[in-house]
Amino acid sequence: MDPDYKAFRQKTTKLEVLGLRLPVIQEVEQAGFVFYSENQDKILDRWNYIWSQATIHEVMYLPLFYYRRHQQELGPLHWKLMKRWIERVENWEHADALCQLYSILYERYPKLVEPTLRQWNRSSNPWKRRASIVSTIYYATPRRKAPTIKTVLSLIEPLLGDKNTYVQKAVGWQLREAYKLWPKESLVFLKKHTLDLSATSFSYATERLPKNQRNRFKERRHLERKKKKLFLRSQKD
Repeated sequence: MDPDYKAFRQKTTKLEVLGLRLPVIQEVEQAGFVFYSENQDKILDRWNYIWSQATIHEVMYLPLFYYRRHQQELGPLHWKLMKRWIERVENWEHADALCQLYSILYERYPKLVEPTLRQWNRSSNPWKRRASIVSTIYYATPRRKAPTIKTVLSLIEPLLGDKNTYVQKAVGWQLREAYKLWPKESLVFLKKHTLDLSATSFSYATERLPKNQRNRFKERRHLERKKKKLFLRSQKD
């Protein structure tokens, strides 16, 4: 156990933190448990119970790491149970690890998963809003089949003005990943919404752009914000 890591991690969660770093938690999961000898439905039931009852940060990581290793097992029954797991999320680490699994399920069963993502997109729960966009493209890679850019942007756009920091980061993260796959469409979207993006979202969204292009966006954003301030001031006079 790492006391410094424990103190750092405890600031991000209300769960009890033991202070185990992620590689150690992964080793614990890979070492196995008695119920690993059971069939996959039983294993899912066990993990569902553990996720639902756990009060320790590291314990809640175990089922996420298990299904990261056993992605091939993820199917409709997993989605039926695991979509409820979002209700217990209260920190960004568990949120993103869970979204990685959601993104795999979305890739395989888009018609099953997308209606729920659209419901989450309008939720009062910020972790559901974050999941509604992070679960579309977890990380852009040729090995994964992404949804259409229209779908990705249709989920991002309603959250451009979100006040939650973690949702703002998710908006920027997804625009950054979208740029890898659809640079032209992403740039058009960024130009259209230059002022709509929070500073946090803008920073994440533009970090992969070529330096000269990123600087042009920054300058454009600065000028448009200046114009807006002058306009609002003129309205008061």
